[in-house]
Amino acid sequence: MNRAPLLCLALIAAPLLISCDSAPTTGEASEGYSMRSRFPKEYRTISVALFANDTFDRPINGELTEALIKEVQAMTPYHIASDARADTLLRGTVRKRTLRELSKSVSTGLSEEMLYEVTVDWEWIDQRTGKVIVARNGFLGSALFVPSRPSSEPTDIGRIAVVQNLATDIVANLQGNW
Repeated sequence: MNRAPLLCLALIAAPLLISCDSAPTTGEASEGYSMRSRFPKEYRTISVALFANDTFDRPINGELTEALIKEVQAMTPYHIASDARADTLLRGTVRKRTLRELSKSVSTGLSEEMLYEVTVDWEWIDQRTGKVIVARNGFLGSALFVPSRPSSEPTDIGRIAVVQNLATDIVANLQGNW
């Protein structure tokens, strides 16, 4: 039996395994990798309030709130709870929605690629102390969609994609070391 492939795999994997455990346990900032959660451990629950909406794009705030709840459940150690029972509260406002043309057909003059951009302000609050844990104003998310033929994607495709991008990025910002 030829063991060369196994030996090669072991040589490649060994540094990766070692680097995953190289973070110090002193609580100091680490430049290495760690398998520890980067989410603050003093919180167990989070309430995600329905985002306010300053735009004429009516469904976007509800879709963003729903996407945030799903992202928190999938990517964090926190449990979703009601506002009255949660340790923390995530709330925000959809401030601006724009459609930006990226390219145009030379032959028809119609938009070929569009960027759906959404700007939100949001904050994550410790409900026990009232202290803001992290907040971002002017937080921008965007997604590309193709309204021209042959794709003929409706603007809803761009909105759905930008909502998911924003949810992913906001939840990523709930981690430590801001």
